[in-house]
Amino acid sequence: MGVISVVESVDWLVEGTVVTMDADRRIILDGAVAVSDGRIVAVDKAANLRERYEAARTLGGPRRFVIPGLIDCHNHVAQALVREHALEDYPNIYRVYIPAEDILGDDGIRISTRVAAAQLLRAGVTTLTETTCTRAHEDPIAETIMDVGMRSAIAVGQGDRSSRLAGNYEQIDGRSEYHDDPGLRRDTLAATEDFLRRWTDRGEGRIRPWIHNLGVPSCSDEMYLEAMELAEKHDTGVMTHINRDREEIELSFSLFGERPLEHLSTIGALGPRLVAIHAMLTTDREIRLLAESGAGIAHAPVVCTDIVSAVTKVVTMRAFGVRVGLGCDTVINDILKVMRIAFIMHTQATGIPLYDPISFTTEDAFAMGTIDAARLLRWESEIGSLEVGKAADVTVIDGDNVRLSPSTNPIGTLVRYGVGTDAESVLVAGRLVVDNGELLTIDEGELLEEADQLSARLGKELEPRRYRRLVSGTLV
Repeated sequence: MGVISVVESVDWLVEGTVVTMDADRRIILDGAVAVSDGRIVAVDKAANLRERYEAARTLGGPRRFVIPGLIDCHNHVAQALVREHALEDYPNIYRVYIPAEDILGDDGIRISTRVAAAQLLRAGVTTLTETTCTRAHEDPIAETIMDVGMRSAIAVGQGDRSSRLAGNYEQIDGRSEYHDDPGLRRDTLAATEDFLRRWTDRGEGRIRPWIHNLGVPSCSDEMYLEAMELAEKHDTGVMTHINRDREEIELSFSLFGERPLEHLSTIGALGPRLVAIHAMLTTDREIRLLAESGAGIAHAPVVCTDIVSAVTKVVTMRAFGVRVGLGCDTVINDILKVMRIAFIMHTQATGIPLYDPISFTTEDAFAMGTIDAARLLRWESEIGSLEVGKAADVTVIDGDNVRLSPSTNPIGTLVRYGVGTDAESVLVAGRLVVDNGELLTIDEGELLEEADQLSARLGKELEPRRYRRLVSGTLV
């Protein structure tokens, strides 16, 4: 009597060259991923999975790359429409970006969030990391992300410190100074904990609330230490902008006699739950402190040029064992492009001077947008790789063109030549949110009309804040 094979039903078979990013870094030619009830149930050769499973629908196919849903480790969705107003100007975070957030009402923040989400989803990004700067924006951002079907780590929190850097020409009789507000700190931490409690449940596994400390110029020592305690209590992490610009470094040195990351180490605020955002101006001795503490880095390479700061020492950080993930920071909401920029930037910064073609590889860049990013966000048990039991966050890249095919090194091909618009299909927790390049959870035509109106309003307010005109010629 012959053996009767049992065919199981699944929701999806996603077929193509499967880039797993598992511990063995397996790449399965003619492979497939089987998905059921929002989870990955099998990863194998497509022929094997077709024998075992009957799928309600198949995605991908010949000349397709099947990759983990890409992960953006740093963004500000409230600033999604600001990107050109910050182009080719001096550092303008407090002169342009933050004032832009004040212009947005409830409708504006939801429009801006949908714009960012649409850009990211169309580029195969399934997880967004948001760091809010305005308390009134926290719930609308989280609600909108839930509506559009994305996954997100959302860091919230306000500052409790006002500070002033004495300029070079006033230091004959002037000094840098700061003032901390304990009442504001208590209020901020209470509101932050309320957000942590509410969205841990409301997020249905797709929202993970974090804590946002704005930075040493804006947050007291007590704020940093109490935020770390709160993170421990709620099993989450703290994100902080740090070592981002020269004035921040000088302010910290003038107030405390040490650089910002050194100061956090001195007070005991470095640790494995801390994610340092940017950290462009970070010394080797500070990198050692990061490595020893277990803290990680959210690296947004495009912003190194946008705020005219420095190139983050990513190669050194990774050599010391520091976890580093890639972020878009609203400027280019396309992790494939960001991977390529990082590959070129760090090869130029380290590989060329040292005559080392593998100082920073395409594999390094790809890991920083997938599994390394997941580890940075404390989410590697769910996302970042295509493995049995993980959440079905899957992106299909259309390689049926002479730019991406033929390919003998899939990761090298994607990092060097891929762009977000190559994303053909996207699953988040097993839900199809992009199909054949079309957004299914956002009406893009309607959104564009709303975004045009909001952008025009922002432009009237922001253009006068620039030091240099945005358009050198005349728009006619």
